[in-house]
Amino acid sequence: MLKNGIIWITGLAIALFSGLVAMGAIAKNKVPELAVSIQPVNGFASQTLASNFLKAAVAASEGQFPETIDPAMKDVARHAFLSEPITPEAIAVLALGSAEDNKRELMQEAFALSRRERLITGWMIADSGAREDIPAILGYYDTMLRTSSSAASAVIPMMAGALADENFVEPFASLLKKNPPWARRFWGAVVATPEAVGNAARLRELLYTANEEKENYRDAPLISALVRIKQFEEAVNLFQLLEGQEKTDSLLHNGSFESAPQYPPLDWQIFSTGEYGAAITKGKLQLSAIANSGGLFARQLVKLPAEVVTISVKSQSGIPDGANIFLNISCAEALNNAPQRIRIRLSGKSTNQQISNEQSGCSFYWLDIIGRASESGSGFDVGLESLSLRIT
Repeated sequence: MLKNGIIWITGLAIALFSGLVAMGAIAKNKVPELAVSIQPVNGFASQTLASNFLKAAVAASEGQFPETIDPAMKDVARHAFLSEPITPEAIAVLALGSAEDNKRELMQEAFALSRRERLITGWMIADSGAREDIPAILGYYDTMLRTSSSAASAVIPMMAGALADENFVEPFASLLKKNPPWARRFWGAVVATPEAVGNAARLRELLYTANEEKENYRDAPLISALVRIKQFEEAVNLFQLLEGQEKTDSLLHNGSFESAPQYPPLDWQIFSTGEYGAAITKGKLQLSAIANSGGLFARQLVKLPAEVVTISVKSQSGIPDGANIFLNISCAEALNNAPQRIRIRLSGKSTNQQISNEQSGCSFYWLDIIGRASESGSGFDVGLESLSLRIT
């Protein structure tokens, strides 16, 4: 009878103990104070309590980690660690409460236990920033992005903004050569960050390989962004790297309309509406407009030397009477004394004209194809076979 009673009491004690442990495990994240008050103490609950205190302190100081830790919280963190040695955030609290020489070593131990704790990764990033260790900063951002799907919305824009500093270009290149899973989203953010676009072009050049897969990049938007902020030389250099040097004496790219444009506006930028538009098809630039409609059909940014240039245009079957089609050539640079726009009317099956760029002071020009169908008539459908700009 006594034996059975002892067994029953022992079983009841084990059940009670197990129940308390289970209750603590359930409560540890939602109500850590309750979990800590239950015996035996749940180490993870103590960690949560200490971690919440630290997060609140960081939030209150607008992202700055505290210089000192409340002794009571240090005790909670110590109890968490003694109860459950694999409590990385408890170790982080202990690290911040330690002497300066020990902080980094303890934080590295906490980081080694779990790479998913943003509190710890955040401190490692802040510490790397204080030491100006850019590769380390980017390495911790990479860890954060790989371990948390929700981190990208905050981290990726910060990384794109960091590229505005030229010191980040080579460290980014080293990291991106590993083809991280967030690369595509990063490039999407970079092309929308004007202050980073110039360095992004340098970065793209460092990453270029002859047989690369281009899916992760945003080359066309990057070139467009460079042109938009008037970094024309950088845009041309990147374009030539990606497209290769065209074996022609024409200063215009794809003047024979043999291929669909990939990198406008250094290749043809095509415009189209419901009333008028352009398309490259079957080796021709097709221009179409209904009656009394028209505007900008196509354009390309071209670099002209300080010399006399000959412009030649050939059409498939001539320009009909009801079509008013022109080439406009205007300086794309922001110059105080920009040269006057040149306007050339296309007529017949071919148009040839010489222009001088010898004294203009401008190198980059917009070559625009504009047109309008007459008010009377049925509109037009014109096919241009070639367009070239050559040094005379």
